[in-house]
Amino acid sequence: MNAHQRGASLLIPVLLLVTVGAFAVVVAVSQSGADIHGTDAQADATEALFLAESGIERAARRFLAGSACSNAGLSENLANLATIGFGANRTITITAGASSGQDFAGAALPATQCRIQVTGQNTTSNVVRTVQAVIDRSENYIGAAAVAGFDNPAGAGNPGSWTGGGYDFTGGNVAGALNPNNCTRAAYAVKPRTGGGASAASNIGTAPVSFTVNRPVTLLVTFDYRILRIGNSGSNTCVSASGGGACPGAADATSPGGTDGEVCFTLRDSAGTNYNSTKYAVDSSQNLGGAVQVVGPACTPTTQQLPTNAAYTPCSLRYNYSGGSAAGNFTGRATVRFTLAGAGTLSFDRIGYNMFIGAGGQAFEMWIDNVLVQPSTGAIAGVAAWRDCAVDTCPAV
Repeated sequence: MNAHQRGASLLIPVLLLVTVGAFAVVVAVSQSGADIHGTDAQADATEALFLAESGIERAARRFLAGSACSNAGLSENLANLATIGFGANRTITITAGASSGQDFAGAALPATQCRIQVTGQNTTSNVVRTVQAVIDRSENYIGAAAVAGFDNPAGAGNPGSWTGGGYDFTGGNVAGALNPNNCTRAAYAVKPRTGGGASAASNIGTAPVSFTVNRPVTLLVTFDYRILRIGNSGSNTCVSASGGGACPGAADATSPGGTDGEVCFTLRDSAGTNYNSTKYAVDSSQNLGGAVQVVGPACTPTTQQLPTNAAYTPCSLRYNYSGGSAAGNFTGRATVRFTLAGAGTLSFDRIGYNMFIGAGGQAFEMWIDNVLVQPSTGAIAGVAAWRDCAVDTCPAV
């Protein structure tokens, strides 16, 4: 081998290394581009899902405000979202169709519920996410107009969403000329015996909720109440005894004060921590005397025993009065509050009410109805239930 041929055998390995290196660079650049594209697609998909969830909250608020569960009532196409902080090329489409009165399995929903379909879209990338939600305007906490009702299902028995507690299915506050036994359901407590250390009565009920708040925030709970003095039954057979004691909180600034009965609420967060509201303390609005009693063995509330009695007709009579029967003692809806200090979010999974009538004193009946939870500042966020249609195929709305 002469001097000009020396090293020629290394040319092939060198060329091979150069080729492999170049191919690795091409693959790396291609993979990097794919990763970037995948990240962008994921971000667009997440944004589209957030748009859809915002549409659910919008529809829920309109449904709670009285819009019908129908195409005319709830369906809309939101093409300009600048007023709620979204940029251009984002849309929300809300649909309430012929099947919106049915759940995901096709079973009929109660009148207080509606199934909707909401699509969020990034029109620049054409990424779409569609969800379906069952919204409820009587027993779930949604948006800033959260309502927990006792009326579903209607008729005798207890409300479906509440655990524990006692209820009068003809004792609720209904506006207008409706009379017992056509009233709605209300939570109910009774202390039938005058005096005696064992005569305290309580009524505690809880319901699941799903909503989130950003602290600091004050949550207001407003409700209708009625408390009447009744005749002494001579026994504690019918006393409400849900295991609760007096409300632990201080009297709310709006409370008229009184010693006959009190109402307060609790909230439980997802970590299991319980929060107590202030309390609303009242005196009986009217003394019905010995003509009205709750006695065993039936222990039926007097609105069911005596539906034609003038003290309970119409359904709204004596609601939101504390002390005496004069018009000047009308207090309006009661208010208690949760003051949640600190910072960060809190997610709640349960609400509870506590009605308490102290030992001693006279015999009383007490009702609460039409509970409303809302923030004095800030917002409540949450939905009743939803199905991600990018994961599961949604049935026709």
